[in-house]
Amino acid sequence: MTTYDHGQTATHCFGRHLLDLPSSSTVKSSFVVGGASVEVRRGIDAHEFAALVEANEKRLRTAPHKTEGSMFRDRVDFQPDRILLSSWFSPNSTATNKDMLYTRMADASVMHVFSVEGSGSNPARAKEYMLRVSRNLSHRATGETPEAPGFCIDQGLITMSKLNKEEVTASVRIKERPGLTLHFMSYVTGAPDKPLLRRNSRIPPGYEGTAAGMKRLRRGDRNIGPIKGQELLVRGDAGGKRSYEFLWESQGEKASIEHPFLSLRMSTTDDTDENGEIMDAPFQEDAEALALWDSILSTLQLRPGAINPGGADLR
Repeated sequence: MTTYDHGQTATHCFGRHLLDLPSSSTVKSSFVVGGASVEVRRGIDAHEFAALVEANEKRLRTAPHKTEGSMFRDRVDFQPDRILLSSWFSPNSTATNKDMLYTRMADASVMHVFSVEGSGSNPARAKEYMLRVSRNLSHRATGETPEAPGFCIDQGLITMSKLNKEEVTASVRIKERPGLTLHFMSYVTGAPDKPLLRRNSRIPPGYEGTAAGMKRLRRGDRNIGPIKGQELLVRGDAGGKRSYEFLWESQGEKASIEHPFLSLRMSTTDDTDENGEIMDAPFQEDAEALALWDSILSTLQLRPGAINPGGADLR
């Protein structure tokens, strides 16, 4: 049986879950918290932070709005390094607000920007939520697995446990496996879908047109500890080249941050060579691809202590 060296891995915190990846992995991730998208910038000093906020405020104050004079609505300084700018979402509408919270971690020179749309007639609600975010945001070093309850974002931890709209997407490249991509996804769902194998009986979604060239390697229930899920793993053969499409899903539970929708996908068909053709898979045999897949998927877990049992914020 082919195995993968588990010693060459690093643990990544994605939202409220942990996943071990090969230490040579390059990860690009995005996050949504309370419906707010999160952007991170590194190497930002106090002067640059203040200048960026001032420039954005000036831009909003000078941008015209059809009925309200300018796009600018309000500025709230929760702290010197926690500043909220509110504006109209568009020059022609007063139905929707756009709120942007700018935060900076002085000890790490890291800036986070939280951006969300809200009701134009009830701006206080967004301000209250952004205040909660600013209070509960702390720095998290790269590779750090926190012990406190909360939601991991890039270079940060938000110590909130109340039900909210939170999402994670991550794309992973492994240096030793050119042409291979891993995709991780997690989000709180309001209506869990049918299980994977009831929706797609033979091949992963999106590859129906190539079904004739696909060979099924594994198909069935695949629970990861207490997380109930299903996997569908196939190999394709065309033009003397081999490709793999592996997919695992857990549909989660309705309105649950403890049991969100979870998905892990491993694909060797995302890249093409210099001739625009799909690259040959970076595996010598099926067993090698399955071993890598199993070594990663089996590490997925809800981070111990990620959720405060009472659902309250820490701050």
